[in-house]
Amino acid sequence: MNSITIINGLLILILVAALRKLVWCLRWLWCYYHGKDVPDPIVFLPQRSGRGFEQRLQDAEERQNK
Repeated sequence: MNSITIINGLLILILVAALRKLVWCLRWLWCYYHGKDVPDPIVFLPQRSGRGFEQRLQDAEERQNK
């Protein structure tokens, strides 16, 4: 397997990922325009949830209220 084949394979994977994101964006815009629920965002890599940040906000609010 030569290096050009590997590079072509990687470029195809990048193209498929970009097309997937484009389709999601168009679907999101259509749902938003027509007043329907927008789809959840798609992620390419695992991400942290916002729970930790939300917990810090709640803790700070509780400290201020004391």
